[in-house]
Amino acid sequence: HKEVEEVTQKAEKFPHDVSSCLLDQRTLLIIREGIMVSIEKELVQLGFEENLTLAKRNLEKRLLHEHSQSLEVILDSKVTDILVAWDFHKDKSTILLILNPTS
Repeated sequence: HKEVEEVTQKAEKFPHDVSSCLLDQRTLLIIREGIMVSIEKELVQLGFEENLTLAKRNLEKRLLHEHSQSLEVILDSKVTDILVAWDFHKDKSTILLILNPTS
């Protein structure tokens, strides 16, 4: 969770909460709450959700890939794919890490 908090702080702000669940050997679900900064909330209010989604997808996936080696050490698995989605109205985000366990 600390690694995800660090990535989130670089892109938005330190999350209010991070939780995760290993769905199976290859799928880790991470949920972050309370991550949006004021400018993002304002963009949502003005109807720019699609633009915000595109910008955040590029930024967060790049940051997560930059941290993938650390995540792989922590998880003892290779990260083969990263998916990120947001619910701006609930100020929540979901990260799905697709893993290839090394053991």
